[in-house]
Amino acid sequence: MLLLLTRPRYDTPTHYLFYWAGLLIEEAKKRGVKVIDLDREKAVKKKLHSYLAKQPIDTVILNGHGSQEAVAGEDNEVILSAGNGTKLLKNKIIFVRACDAGMILGKEIMENGARGFIDYIQPFIFPVDKDFFKKPLEDELAAPILSCSNQVGISLIKGKTAAEAQKDSLDKYAEAIDKYSSSEATSSFLLPILLWNMTSQVCYQ
Repeated sequence: MLLLLTRPRYDTPTHYLFYWAGLLIEEAKKRGVKVIDLDREKAVKKKLHSYLAKQPIDTVILNGHGSQEAVAGEDNEVILSAGNGTKLLKNKIIFVRACDAGMILGKEIMENGARGFIDYIQPFIFPVDKDFFKKPLEDELAAPILSCSNQVGISLIKGKTAAEAQKDSLDKYAEAIDKYSSSEATSSFLLPILLWNMTSQVCYQ
């Protein structure tokens, strides 16, 4: 398997996603999966399209900001959009961790022959504790949401289908919701956020 990830890092949300996607890279390397890491200034359209066109990539994970029709990379540069680059994803499985791109972009990607696509049809949201900005993996506000989201990538790295990865992630969300529903949970305010992201996450296969 050959995995490609984009990891822009230029604001608070992408800073967090940069590190959480880093865990996926560690998981991939443990399993002998080859990784192309387009991090920071490498997370740009020219590099992404070049790799997709020239390398036998199986799985693509894009992290960043998004809209219904596009996904951005470093400094909010659009790197993939409806009508521009979607044909390069033929026969690949794609996980886009960005707002809204499941609405239009994901459907076009599937129409162009992708094997599977997972993303969100509404904004993907997570809270952060500003005191943990330098240690985002230790932020207990962000962790429940981002670990559920990361499960998609972990399952794909294990060789599962998009549908199987979607199920694994939704099961993890359900476990988190059950945990924070208990009367003893001090972070019950996370419940609506977990539920929002869970119901916004879509899979096309």
